[in-house]
Amino acid sequence: MPTVNVIKRDLESLLNMSISDNTINEKFPMMGIEVEDIYEEVKSNNKNEKIIQFSVNPDRPDYLSVEGIARGFRGFMGIDMGMPKYHAQDSHVEFFVEEVKNRPYCAFAIVKNIPMNDYLLESIINLQEKLHWTIGRDRKKVAIGIHDLDKVTPPFYYKEVSGEEIKFEPLGWDKEATPKEILNKHEKGIKYAHLIPNDRYPIILDKNGNVLSMPPIINGNLTKITNETKNILIDITGWEIQAIENTLNILVCALADRGGKIYSVKLNKLNSKENNVMDNGKGDSTIKDNPIQNTVVYPNLTPETHEVSVDYINKRLGLNLNPGEIIGALRRARMDGDYNYEKNSIIVQVPPYRVDILHEVDFTEEVAIHHGYNRFIGNFPNVSTIGEKHPLEKKLEYIRNIMIGHGFFEVINLTLSNEEVLFKKMNMEVGDREYIEVLKPASIEHRVVRSWILPLLLETLYINKHNELPQSIFEVGDAVIIDNPGKSLAVCKNITKLAFVITHPSANFNEVKSYGESILWELDINYRLENYNHPSFIPGRCAKIINLRNNKIIGYFGEIHPEVILNFQLEHPVVGFEMEIE
Repeated sequence: MPTVNVIKRDLESLLNMSISDNTINEKFPMMGIEVEDIYEEVKSNNKNEKIIQFSVNPDRPDYLSVEGIARGFRGFMGIDMGMPKYHAQDSHVEFFVEEVKNRPYCAFAIVKNIPMNDYLLESIINLQEKLHWTIGRDRKKVAIGIHDLDKVTPPFYYKEVSGEEIKFEPLGWDKEATPKEILNKHEKGIKYAHLIPNDRYPIILDKNGNVLSMPPIINGNLTKITNETKNILIDITGWEIQAIENTLNILVCALADRGGKIYSVKLNKLNSKENNVMDNGKGDSTIKDNPIQNTVVYPNLTPETHEVSVDYINKRLGLNLNPGEIIGALRRARMDGDYNYEKNSIIVQVPPYRVDILHEVDFTEEVAIHHGYNRFIGNFPNVSTIGEKHPLEKKLEYIRNIMIGHGFFEVINLTLSNEEVLFKKMNMEVGDREYIEVLKPASIEHRVVRSWILPLLLETLYINKHNELPQSIFEVGDAVIIDNPGKSLAVCKNITKLAFVITHPSANFNEVKSYGESILWELDINYRLENYNHPSFIPGRCAKIINLRNNKIIGYFGEIHPEVILNFQLEHPVVGFEMEIE
């Protein structure tokens, strides 16, 4: 879950009250925000500040800032009830938007008279980055630009340019560069270059041709916000208009809670590039023949209206709340509600920053939180059966007891690994194997779903080289295979396997065979053994297990090949066994 670091002094200022550490640890988790840590830190202003680290659920992006957390807490404690009202005055500022293929959607807003200080400046930067990661998917879906409005002149233009057509000074640099140079040399350009797939670059300019931003890469130095900034221009660009509008609403509401005044911006969508002239964004150009296709005004702060059944809420929560109690809970959730007597339902007004509200179940959760989880009374379910273990789990528990009885230690490895461990170190050609790869792995070491367990046991032996011999370990777990390799439509199949390895100076085939046959006998499997050639085992010292019930190969065992042992940097003979549990 995303974490948010909040300066306690700043939180107390927004709450207009002091709160103890005990209150923080007790109350915030009850409203769905976990408190990870409270610690001291010296900030850049040389002040020793107490920092609260919150862990926020991904479905509450409005809690990604100290402003949103303070707003929610005041409602939870009953200090402020009902929906906060946000209004946007007309700024008379216009944006002219051309067709931008790389990031076709955009929205803008202005917030004026902001009482800027170190706390607010840090909060704005942190909220921008958190929204980039969550809603924005690391700027791929949504990118945010925040600018000092007083350093540029409206109207503004959002358009595409070539890599050499324009120059500006990006954040962090003291020299001008073209968009192409920024992508090749600037730290942010290199990191996010993949988000601009062709040689046309989105640019936001003012009347005089000054560059505010090159979405989604970098802002210009000209409009960098500082402690002296009073008026802010926000630009949001991306691929999904709903996500863009949601992000804009969260930002402007947070700034309004700081005392800023929200102003709307008129967005004029132009028909095509052929119908207008911007002269590289210079203000002395003209717009030909009324090329405006449509006009939209941002931000849209109109509350959404939903209807939720009183019976639905009570049934889901197992309570018997009357409409007044439900409305009271919703008001503490910073919403407004009116009772509809005829339908026994509540008409709920949802503030614009609550972008997570989609269904009646969302209102049910809000009622549960603000009614108080500590007020729920547990009841046993009225059912005629009791739970019991699945037959397969009973069998696996029996197998574990057998292995432990034989003197083996159980290990549990991750089901994700990589081609190097699963195939290359096992003397297997990767190109000849079909396996399942994770589309967006968290790390390069964990990108392939394991199709067998033995390689991971050998890796465990490597990690435990410093321990004394003999070492006997086993694992019972799932592997995933492709059930119809080579066909156009792959079918993945989960299989449960038992695998074990033994290493010591005299480990041999007879030892692994005796343990393997003991397990087969305990499981009452009618089998036969045949010679088996496997690249991970020594030729002539490997056998396959055939189930006589269906003549299916269910496993194999033998002495691990010396090359495999060296690949895992082991120093003694290793024997291994792997079998599918049916």
